[in-house]
Amino acid sequence: MKLNWSTLTRPSVLVDRSKAQRNINTMQAKAAQARVALRPHFKTHQSIEIGQWFGTPAHTPIAVSSVTMAQQFAEHGWRNIHIAIPLNPRELPALNSLASYCELTLTIEHEDTLATLQRLRHPVHVVVEIDTGYGRTGLDWQQHPRIRSLLNALAAIPQVHQRGVMVHSGHSYGAEGEAGIQRVHNESSARLMELLQMLPKPEAADEQRGFRVSVGDTPTCSRMSSFPGATEIRPGNYVFYDLQQKYIGACEWSDIALAVACPVIARYPERNEVVVHGGAVHFSKDAVETPEGRIFGQVMHRTEHGWGAPLGEAQVIGLSQEHGKIRMPASMVRSLKLGDLLVIVPAHSCLTMAAMGDFTAFDSM
Repeated sequence: MKLNWSTLTRPSVLVDRSKAQRNINTMQAKAAQARVALRPHFKTHQSIEIGQWFGTPAHTPIAVSSVTMAQQFAEHGWRNIHIAIPLNPRELPALNSLASYCELTLTIEHEDTLATLQRLRHPVHVVVEIDTGYGRTGLDWQQHPRIRSLLNALAAIPQVHQRGVMVHSGHSYGAEGEAGIQRVHNESSARLMELLQMLPKPEAADEQRGFRVSVGDTPTCSRMSSFPGATEIRPGNYVFYDLQQKYIGACEWSDIALAVACPVIARYPERNEVVVHGGAVHFSKDAVETPEGRIFGQVMHRTEHGWGAPLGEAQVIGLSQEHGKIRMPASMVRSLKLGDLLVIVPAHSCLTMAAMGDFTAFDSM
């Protein structure tokens, strides 16, 4: 489907299906070459339609970030689902229901969760989250005895069919350039390998079922070619990419498959600004730190079939609930009319999709 600009009347998420499917194919080829399984993280798009671009639901393992999201995709045919956030005991009834008809993987990072796992009525897979430097959740990678003890305790629970470990090197989002991404990847991989070498040799059951080592974040999965110790990678944002990923060095402008079209509602050439209808409720408040200051989005050249290169001097510098303030040269401001659409790549595509929910998919090629 081609994009019809005349039908857009309010802030609208645009998804370039051609670019997104190219990104999906690129990551699938990379995983195959690296000889690891690919488990895309569907929290980025949270869409049944886009999820089907990755392959047949019944044959596509996925990760999600909530039980609600797991239920959404399970209801539409996905059957191999990893809830990649620490287990919440209050959701035991929902987990029992999902495990009754899905190959469900749960994430834990504390001994307290063992009692909840023992109350499950159906088999599940369980991975222990390991923190290799991000500092969000997970057992510190140096806690070898505690990690071994937790894995041993899982082996004694009949409901746990497969064990493993999980790493999310989220600190790669603070890297600068490919060299910075490489440093995070090398450090995280070395720490994971040291941990794996300290674990006991897999038992016969683990050999048969497979000991899972799940890693992944979009910057390292996009730029690195090998994943030491891993049996699967778990990137998500690569389907769209965004301004943050571009500044990190994880992608090129031509890879970005999501933008927001926003109508101009005010013009101020005397202060080099325009205001669009498109604020925090559409973009979120995530920002990218640049040498010129914080920006929430980058205006792109609008084309007949989508967008092209960045309009370098036009950036979103402020967001309130419904308003977006854009800095640009006065000559650009004067060339615009009220109601003109500006195409803006957001700082964080995951949060933009979560905030907006709806989107318009089109083919640029």
